[in-house]
Amino acid sequence: MLIEVPYGYRKETAVLPDACPCEFIKLYEVGPPASASQQLDRCLQALIGATDLDKLKRSRTVAIAVSDITRPAPSRRILEALLPWLNLYGIRPDNVTVLVGGGLHRPAKREDLDYILGETFLSKIKNIVVHDADDQKMQTFLGYSPLGTPVYVNKFFARADFKIATGVIDAHQFMGFTGGVKGAVIGLGGRPTITANHARLFNPGAEVGHLEDNPARQDLEEIGRIIGVDMVVNVLLNAEKQVIKAVAGHPVQAHRAGVEFARGVLGAEIRPADIVIASAGGFPKDINIYQAQKALTIAAHAVTQGGTIILVAECREGSGEESFEKEMSLYESPQEVVTAFQTKRFTIGPHKAFLWSKALLKARRVILVSENVPADLAKRLMITAVPSLQEAVNLALQYYPGHPSLAVLPNASSLIPTAEVRT
Repeated sequence: MLIEVPYGYRKETAVLPDACPCEFIKLYEVGPPASASQQLDRCLQALIGATDLDKLKRSRTVAIAVSDITRPAPSRRILEALLPWLNLYGIRPDNVTVLVGGGLHRPAKREDLDYILGETFLSKIKNIVVHDADDQKMQTFLGYSPLGTPVYVNKFFARADFKIATGVIDAHQFMGFTGGVKGAVIGLGGRPTITANHARLFNPGAEVGHLEDNPARQDLEEIGRIIGVDMVVNVLLNAEKQVIKAVAGHPVQAHRAGVEFARGVLGAEIRPADIVIASAGGFPKDINIYQAQKALTIAAHAVTQGGTIILVAECREGSGEESFEKEMSLYESPQEVVTAFQTKRFTIGPHKAFLWSKALLKARRVILVSENVPADLAKRLMITAVPSLQEAVNLALQYYPGHPSLAVLPNASSLIPTAEVRT
């Protein structure tokens, strides 16, 4: 059987033995009902929930938060729809500030902006701000959330009369789902805010697919209220990264409407397999190991205890985070990483080592398919790296003398395990 899964901008292929039972665990296949532009125009004409358009009419300045290069958000398309819509309310492009938020990722480079916004928008919009979560001069402090999180946010966003957060609704390993106010709270937040919020990943309910009982999401939305996010524009993408749903309106109500649709697309029953082939979903979800970790965590749900995970991720930027690498290199086993992290003060970066190692505890071996991860880095991460999917499959099969069961997850980062099918 010939399979292909996303890898960067292309596909990786491999031939699997016909004698081995194989199951494909994919996103529900939905084609776009209309062009991205049409869907975005329509959602702006049918806002969900209570959106204060009178406030927009009174506003002189508008701030729009967009995602960085690690997210597949069609920010250019969203802005193409938003700017004419804002103009209907008297807001001209010169009074709009677009803020590129990446949370604690590296700040966007010039070439990133070309990819995110395109040359046309770079020349059309005079006010573009690249957020830096560690630049205190760029932030303002607004107090504390009810759960005690210090609220630091980009001052240019905070000062705007009307604030819009944009982004993709996707699976999130402890926020439940991405989207909503996350593009502003985390994307444009300061390090203390992001760290305190992400530390809630240890709390009960902080799981993929969970919202209402999720303290990380609850904290996020309380901070969004403190910041004063007025509106969100969110999209849902299919496996081909086409827009299949667009919602706009109230920061929570519009997000929930998008999530309701997303559950039917992203949810999947899982039947554990001996060997799981999991792709992060191609660029930008596999831009580095730091991002591809999300796919590994979902793959751990799909592998039998002590099984093998083949993680397919280009990782053109290597590990993506030095502190993640360093944390992994301090220990000899995944269990040591997990145990040590739980006794330390929570920090972003090393938290990925904790999540990475939790997945390694489920799988006996992890084989990374990447041409960009050298053997010494793979060793520090306690995995094996090979340059092709076929080589990874051949290596994995050597550990199973019979006919092991296989599962293929072409878009693992976006999957939400809804149930485990027991055999």
